Amino acid sequence: MKKIISSIAALAAGICLISGMSCAAEEQSALDRIMEKGKLVVATDAAWPPFEYMEGENVVGVDIDIAQQIADSLGVELEVTNVAFDSLSMYLENGEADLALAAITVTEERADAMEFSDPYCDAYQYIIVKDDDETVKTIDDLAGYTIGVHLGTTGDFLASDEVNMGVLAGSGASVQQYKDLTIAAMGLNAGDVQAIVCDKLLAENLCTINEGLKCFEAVYADGSSTLEQYAAAAAKGETELIEKVNEVITPLKEDGTIDGYILAQSEKAAALSE
Repeated sequence: MKKIISSIAALAAGICLISGMSCAAEEQSALDRIMEKGKLVVATDAAWPPFEYMEGENVVGVDIDIAQQIADSLGVELEVTNVAFDSLSMYLENGEADLALAAITVTEERADAMEFSDPYCDAYQYIIVKDDDETVKTIDDLAGYTIGVHLGTTGDFLASDEVNMGVLAGSGASVQQYKDLTIAAMGLNAGDVQAIVCDKLLAENLCTINEGLKCFEAVYADGSSTLEQYAAAAAKGETELIEKVNEVITPLKEDGTIDGYILAQSEKAAALSE
């Protein structure tokens, strides 16, 4: 009987030990996990140049530049995994990725499911028209215009939504999608389109390299803007990791480094698409 009791006690102790180890593993923070394995795993969706896109077999872009800076600050290697955008939160939750960087717009709904860093990019949509166009001041003024956009971008979504069901619905406005904004600018100069809608930095760059064009923030007639803010994301509760991320992101944003990344990667992505 004593032997049986001893065996049961030993088994129970073993179960408790295993259970304790399991709980400890589950409670390990993302930052501890990163430092232990010497690697930062970042999930992204490489379909949104200049923030993330494919260069051959490699994922590159603004977000990857930022991710590398974070990995360097932690003294670990960077590993990038390319996944579908709608699965990013799942990769964070199950620990397959430590961070998600994919031009993720901060929303209340997403903030309920993920931990966000401070925003590193304020993304506004801009309107580009010819210098002599005095008609367009707001998005609503694009009624009847053919609007050039970069296929699959926020500018494309904004213009298409307004034409199909928004303030431009039934106005005679239409959307012309391009694979390259440089070609869209040529179309504007040639009269194929009468306006372009795209991100601020891209708009400013196009107006710099193309004479006779001007650009301004895309706002609605009621004054509302198209402001979006991008941030890095971690699993809910991983505040320690997010604090480390903020220590990297804040100076990069303040000293213009991230703006430099955006311009450089925009030019690089455009060259690849030619």
